[in-house]
Amino acid sequence: MDTPPASTSVEPSGVDARTDRGRRRREAVLDAAADAFHARGFHGASVDDVCAAAGITGPGLYRHFASKDALLMAVLDRVWTTLRPAVEGAGELPPDQALETLLTAHLDLALEQPTALVLLIRELRHLPEDYRARARRNHGRYVDAWAQALRGVRPDLDLAAARATVLAVHGLVDSGAVRGQVREVGLSRSGYRRLLGELARRAMDVPS
Repeated sequence: MDTPPASTSVEPSGVDARTDRGRRRREAVLDAAADAFHARGFHGASVDDVCAAAGITGPGLYRHFASKDALLMAVLDRVWTTLRPAVEGAGELPPDQALETLLTAHLDLALEQPTALVLLIRELRHLPEDYRARARRNHGRYVDAWAQALRGVRPDLDLAAARATVLAVHGLVDSGAVRGQVREVGLSRSGYRRLLGELARRAMDVPS
């Protein structure tokens, strides 16, 4: 998968992003930005909103990120960071193991970064075309990795049917995670994760 553009962030001058403290601060800023952009929209959320939520000053934030656009790109980059290892490793595994690896990565993403999934769909249009093109390529490669693994387990499916099945499974998992049903149905987080995984396998008609 493509690596994130180098322009998405800058090295902080006050806190080294390579240290544990620097990484924690950076992640806290990204969490605050994801929540603010999700709640108010990219244009509705201000840098001041993000700073207040993250407990950082404006100059402090700009030491980490060059602009508000860069902040959104860094939030979305975490999607690809979560998924890339599974995609790169899937081609080296038997199809059933590859499919499980991809499903595990998707469950991790959906349950740990649900707001990022919403932002990827809703706010990507506000970013530069080269970044949007990179996002489209990444998504295409991700779906293709799933479809190839699924066809290895389900040789009865042609490529179009495999891709359609994969997209439906992504929608099932994403919707369940984004809407927060884990709180509504009374299951534990781990129990809800197991349920989503089982539903995904049933939708693909593959062994549990």
